[in-house]
Amino acid sequence: MPVVTALRATKGGRIAVHVDGEYLCAVGESLVARWRLYKGRELDDESLLQMQAQASGERAFADAYRLLGHRARGRAELRRRLLQKEHDEAVVDTVLERLADEGLLDDAEFARRYVADKRTLGHWGSQRIRRGLAELGVAGSVIDAAVGSADAGGDEDAEYARALAVLTAKGPPRPPLEAARRRAYQVLLRRGFASGLAYRAVREWTGASGPADDG
Repeated sequence: MPVVTALRATKGGRIAVHVDGEYLCAVGESLVARWRLYKGRELDDESLLQMQAQASGERAFADAYRLLGHRARGRAELRRRLLQKEHDEAVVDTVLERLADEGLLDDAEFARRYVADKRTLGHWGSQRIRRGLAELGVAGSVIDAAVGSADAGGDEDAEYARALAVLTAKGPPRPPLEAARRRAYQVLLRRGFASGLAYRAVREWTGASGPADDG
């Protein structure tokens, strides 16, 4: 029967388990206690496989908690990051389900926070926010609920106010006026504001009655 031949502390604070002189896996202290590990402990092959699986899950959970501790993430992004760390796909899916059950992984809440942050801190328009969430793998229905009905006009006044605030923060337009209008228009497009809304905001900012550019 296989025998534990060494238990060695690692730099990461885990315990490297060696069986029959060969490295098997690294476990946390909770698994050391659960499996009552010590030098000379005999474990059958099935037990070793179970312990390896639990160690893999334990490591994946630790990485997931660490990633979520840095900033909020959506399910797809967290899954991608864990797979990049070479965790087993089945283990990652189990981790994600448990995090969701614990209320630590909620795409709807993540999307709402993302929208609030990008609107308040980044001064992004709805189109850029939608692109950003889509790139992070958030479902379209979740994005629609988080962003709201801005594109349909339900929140157009608020979106317009945000676009105008981006321009007024720059101060009054500097001559030549047509060049200032074109630059301002492109700034708003890059921020993700709709073209028609950007056109209106530039007109008000410059006090112009004509188009925001030269056609």
